Amino acid sequence: MVAGVSLTLNAWLATQAYADIYVDLQSSDEITISTQALDENTSIRLQEPQLSAPQLDKQYKQINGSQPTNFLPYNHEVLLAAQATDLEPAFIHAVIAAESQHNPRASSKKGASGLMQLMPATARRFNVLNKYDPQQNILAGSRYLKELSNLFNGDLNLTLAAYNAGPAAVQKFHGQIPPYIETLNYVPKVLKYYRHFSSKKSGYDSISKLSLDLL
Repeated sequence: MVAGVSLTLNAWLATQAYADIYVDLQSSDEITISTQALDENTSIRLQEPQLSAPQLDKQYKQINGSQPTNFLPYNHEVLLAAQATDLEPAFIHAVIAAESQHNPRASSKKGASGLMQLMPATARRFNVLNKYDPQQNILAGSRYLKELSNLFNGDLNLTLAAYNAGPAAVQKFHGQIPPYIETLNYVPKVLKYYRHFSSKKSGYDSISKLSLDLL
C-alpha cells in the first residue's frame, strides 16, 4: 500500500485495465482471479464493464441537488461512483453504513479495509493504491457491487449476500443466501439502510439511531 496517495477520479479510472475475470468457486472469502476460463465446474465469470470516465464532476453537479443522501458523509464520492457504475447512491451508502458506519479508517480482523471494507484481493484487482482513501475505496467497492449485481441478474438479496460472503458461497448454495448467521443478518440490515437512505428524511444524524434499531 502507498500511503497518502490520492488520485483524481478520472486519472484513476484511466489507469484501470478492463477484462473479464473468472472466480474460483472453491474460495469462499477472497476471489481468486484469472483472465482465462477455469474448469467450468469450479469457476464463474464476472463480466467487467467498459467504463469510459465521463465528465463525472459535471454530472455530479447536475444531480446533487435532488439526492436524499445529500447530508450523508462522503456523498460527493458516492455520487461519482454511482455515476460510474449506474448504482443508486442510496444503495452504495447503505453498504457503507453496514460495513463501516461511514468510518474511512475501519478495518476488520479478516483484513477488510475502509468505507466499503475492501478485501485485499478486491483492492488489488481494482488497482486501489490507498484502501483508506474514500474516493478510491468507494469506487472500487461500487464497481465490485455492480459486477455482483450483473452476475446475479440484479437480485439485491444475492448481490448483498455475495458482497458479504463471496460469490462462490452464493453459487455453492444454488443461488440462495448462504445460511451463515452473519450473512443472514447482513442482507436485511443493508436493505433497511437502503430504504431509509432512499427516503427524503435520511441524514447523518439518523445513522446512529437506525443502527441501534438494527441491533
